[in-house]
Amino acid sequence: MTAVIYMSNTILGDWSVMYFTYDISMLIILLTVVLLYSVHAREEKSFDGAAGNSIKILLIVCGIYGVSILASLFGFKEYVLPINVVAIITGAFLPFFIRGKFSKNIINFPHLVERFELLTIITFGEAVVGITHFFDTTNFNLIPILVFFIILMMFASYVVQIHRLIEHMREERALRLMFSHYFVIISINLVTVAFELTHAGNVNHYLTGAMMIISLLVFYISILVNKEYYKKGVSLTKNDLLVMGVVFLTGSAIILIFIGNFYAFLIGSLIITFGNFAVLYMKYKRHEKKINMLN
Repeated sequence: MTAVIYMSNTILGDWSVMYFTYDISMLIILLTVVLLYSVHAREEKSFDGAAGNSIKILLIVCGIYGVSILASLFGFKEYVLPINVVAIITGAFLPFFIRGKFSKNIINFPHLVERFELLTIITFGEAVVGITHFFDTTNFNLIPILVFFIILMMFASYVVQIHRLIEHMREERALRLMFSHYFVIISINLVTVAFELTHAGNVNHYLTGAMMIISLLVFYISILVNKEYYKKGVSLTKNDLLVMGVVFLTGSAIILIFIGNFYAFLIGSLIITFGNFAVLYMKYKRHEKKINMLN
């Protein structure tokens, strides 16, 4: 816990001030987790299961942080930041490549979905807080309403896809669910950043337009890849993808053709978010209707 507090206090704008304490804190935290997994593996009398697999991954990441610490001690400070980036990416995605041999029933899929939903809800809450400066009580216009509805349609799309269309009561390793949520969180934050930049003014409109388009593309791809967990009788058809593609291209075209026009920026984004939500919502309602007819 002490290491966690130190690490949280190292998050500063100047990396040269924070990196050594950050690396030491991360190494202590990860080694503590390795110790906990080792205790569990000894109780199982095997390092071939989930605990052993996690230990392998964590030790690799610990090794990278160790290299970063040595680089800082021996004066190779220009390499510390790239090494830390490698450590973070390795820790996030190595489980996808190093897969242990263990039963899927040790993973509580409904519990995992619930935790990711909670994390995403928190991120959407932060996005709402991030757009509050658009709500100027002295100058009422449609801009804050459009901004809010873009975030709302993203959230609604997420709820329909992840909460309504996915079958939660199942046994899965859930790697697809976990990794896709990395990009869900990143894309929501980037949408907020795009709004922040446009509100600040004096910004390259092509930058904010591209950021919004790419962020929304990543967001919808990230939630749609979870179609593998759909309920029985639900599928993402080619027609669905075609409609979503047309909607996305239409919204993107409006943003780019009228680049520099903030209303066009918002309307194009809203077309993308509302159009994709409508496709997912209609899919959900058709499934519900089918279920009701069978009952």
